[in-house]
Amino acid sequence: MKLNCKIKTKSFTLLLSGFLSIFFTNCVNLGQPQGLGPTGLLYASYSLGLSERNLPKLPLKKGKACVKRYGFFFTTGNASIGSAANSGGIVDIYRIDKEATNYLSIYSSLCTVVWGI
Repeated sequence: MKLNCKIKTKSFTLLLSGFLSIFFTNCVNLGQPQGLGPTGLLYASYSLGLSERNLPKLPLKKGKACVKRYGFFFTTGNASIGSAANSGGIVDIYRIDKEATNYLSIYSSLCTVVWGI
């Protein structure tokens, strides 16, 4: 019984040290899925303007498309400019923004926000 306990302890120690070595050599990304802008380990929320042209006098429509990450293992979505424009029914794009959110590195999202007519 003592031999079995020693093997389990040694296996756990090897597994833990392997995980920590991967973690501390930047093989694990705790920030946003895109690596864009500042990231916080506990919380981050920001918006970045990427491009803008002279705005028309008409009211602009808004379209949004997101990529979401759950934990370290699952990422889903389409944050392309075309997808954002389609979601808002936009044909002529006047402004493109990126919005990012991170909660405890357990949930994070990156959204492309498109403004146009």
